[in-house]
Amino acid sequence: MTTPEDTLHVGIPNPGPSFRDVIANRNFSLLFVGQLGSEVGNGLVQLALPWLVLELTGSAFQLGFAYFFQFLPILLFGLIGGVFVDRWDRRVTLVTVDLIRGLAFLSVGAIYLLDRDFLTVEHIYAVIFLEGSLANFFNPARTALMPNLVSKENLRPANSLMEVSRHIGFLIAPPVGGLLVALTSPQALMLADGVTFFISAITLYFISWRQPLRDLEQSNGWLHSLQRVGQQAGDGLRTIARSRLLQITVFLGFSLNLVIAPIQLLLPLFVRDVKGEEADYFALLVAGLVTGLIGGSLAAPVIARRIGLGRLVIRAVLILGAVICAASWPPTLWPPVIAMAAAGAALGSLAVAQTTMIQGATTDEERGRVSATYYTATLGVRPFSFLAVGTLASSGVDVRFLFVALGLLALALGAALFRMPEVREAH
Repeated sequence: MTTPEDTLHVGIPNPGPSFRDVIANRNFSLLFVGQLGSEVGNGLVQLALPWLVLELTGSAFQLGFAYFFQFLPILLFGLIGGVFVDRWDRRVTLVTVDLIRGLAFLSVGAIYLLDRDFLTVEHIYAVIFLEGSLANFFNPARTALMPNLVSKENLRPANSLMEVSRHIGFLIAPPVGGLLVALTSPQALMLADGVTFFISAITLYFISWRQPLRDLEQSNGWLHSLQRVGQQAGDGLRTIARSRLLQITVFLGFSLNLVIAPIQLLLPLFVRDVKGEEADYFALLVAGLVTGLIGGSLAAPVIARRIGLGRLVIRAVLILGAVICAASWPPTLWPPVIAMAAAGAALGSLAVAQTTMIQGATTDEERGRVSATYYTATLGVRPFSFLAVGTLASSGVDVRFLFVALGLLALALGAALFRMPEVREAH
């Protein structure tokens, strides 16, 4: 017979946060579904743009100008969006943005459907500019809302699932969009865009969380209002200036987009000029990348719990750099596909880690402005990186050497992060 003194007590480790707990959260599940709808809509936009602009103008220059218009609002007033996100109800902001986006894209599809002659490229530019402007509110509002819906310990799996929804949306959009274009015409993409944004707005509307009332200073006229907006945008920058970890996170996002974003431009050139393959091989590379993105996003919470967010970031950047350096050199077709999957896994885990670091290092009152600064720095640099690498590629530089150069820059970034104790010790 055993006595209490003879009993062996075995400690059961805390299982930590889980995806099951996050999915069981009704408010998060609604946000997840809404995000998925928005991302499918965004993916369809990327498909609809070239078709419509080329069909209306037949000009490659006009197509490039359309993409420039997409990024211009981020450069012009990306910081301002965060000011209003911290003032307004974040749930209402997300719902309103998706409703406006839905109406805008439905208008394009409806006009094209009723009488194509009434649809002009200027109308397309206006919708593109509007969509880019609204993203300045939607992205920081979504990031800032997440800690209001889930507990702090569940932020990592929640961010992981949100990243997965982005990648699934990207994965669904091309085949759906291609089928719509093949069966109907480009205006069907715009109509589908509008529908997905309306579905997102409806799901977000049913989130039960409500913004607590905040004391806001009353403005004395429009000039004082402008001064207040500028001051509050500056407050967001000063918040980053006071936090070494936030500075590093913004710098990391900026650097990664400067180095990694141009791969989107180099991949088609690699397929055509180096491998001598067609669009089906390009699709295979993209499928490998997206598969890695989903896997890396799902694995990030588990890895971060074991080694910490900071060490996860360092390892992911180093792996990314090494993979990019080596990816383009094997003579056969499958190694680059495997390399794209590895690069995607690193990028997926990095996205989860960076978002979680921003949310954990900010208060609820300033999170929107800090998130807006992050998105402005990271997305705003993309057009310049595309321009620089595109110029080098068009001048005759071997695409494989450009891959190596970008990979070496990523390795240098990883080495720099390793020397920063704030990153190594971040949990």
